[in-house]
Amino acid sequence: MDTITISTKNKETYSAVSNFFIDYYMTEANGEFVKIYLYLVRLLNSGNAVTVAGIADHFNLTEKDICRAVKYWIKQGALQLEYTKDKVLTGITLLPLSARTEDHEDDNLSSILDHASAKDAPTANTAALQETAAAETDSADADTAEIRQSVSIPKKISYKPSFVASKKEDEDFGNLLYQTETYFGKPLTQSDIHSLLYIYEELAFRPELLEYLVEYCVSIGKKSCRYIEAVAIEWYKNGITSVEDAKVASKNYNSIYVAVLKQLGIPRRVPTPTETAFIDTWYNTYSFNKNIIMEACKRAITAKPHSANFNYVNGILESWHKQNVHKLSDIEELDRKWAADKKKKTTAGKSSTNQFNNYQSSTDESVVNEFEHLFLQETNQ
Repeated sequence: MDTITISTKNKETYSAVSNFFIDYYMTEANGEFVKIYLYLVRLLNSGNAVTVAGIADHFNLTEKDICRAVKYWIKQGALQLEYTKDKVLTGITLLPLSARTEDHEDDNLSSILDHASAKDAPTANTAALQETAAAETDSADADTAEIRQSVSIPKKISYKPSFVASKKEDEDFGNLLYQTETYFGKPLTQSDIHSLLYIYEELAFRPELLEYLVEYCVSIGKKSCRYIEAVAIEWYKNGITSVEDAKVASKNYNSIYVAVLKQLGIPRRVPTPTETAFIDTWYNTYSFNKNIIMEACKRAITAKPHSANFNYVNGILESWHKQNVHKLSDIEELDRKWAADKKKKTTAGKSSTNQFNNYQSSTDESVVNEFEHLFLQETNQ
């Protein structure tokens, strides 16, 4: 038989990306920064002249966006700028990457395959299917909470007056300062400007995203740069890098306000500043999802049908936060432990006629726990 040749009409070229980048570096970077890094990898062997303007045009970004991305990857140890002896920039070097944890690189793949096998297994009945779905939802909620808590937040630094002055001359940032002062109806303080600079420089918010952030906070009655900074950090932790992402997040967050008021039997209205502060703490500081917040509201209503309020709900959620609750199954485990401890105390009390159970709450937290579980005991009888 004559020999044959194997050929292809595929003229595509390929770029190799380090698994370390995928496993460790990419997970903590926002989407725009990842795209810029991957494009630099693509340009590595192209042999073409590279300019910041060219990269910006390719992604329809500003040159400042590209510079912020490069600055970020330099801080992460992934890039290095090359200069001549005269300090003239000549190039960008992609540095060797390394693992950032001791995790085995195949762990995630194994867990994905295990999950796929479980998903393909036949279910015995509808009840089992519902139980599995609930467990997967709970797991997803926990994963989301853990991701939000594990993201490394850039440190806030003290900016030199000369740097602040130069940034005020920046067209995008200068416009932002003017718009913010207009919204606030007063001049910004140095602290205000530093907060906005932190979001702009360290969190690397694009101008349009930062402008939307200010508009959003003002729209809910929060004319405070400290509050704006807190929301910015939360968006950063959740990987929000565009106005579209921010609008979705804002809609979901606003739905929590409505859900909490409705659950507590409060007529539909705009939450008061105090109520807003409570919900901000539950959602942003404690990183509780909507399901956990709603569970606390239900327990408050059942325990105190005619007088449940935000303070009571806050006591429940504060207790759960201190006990490292991340998902609904964590709450169920706390219930089981409480019931077991209660049973032991009851048994010990019956064994001696000279002793009695003198359990008495000494803090708001213990009061909340007691009422919370008393109602649970009643509803399960």
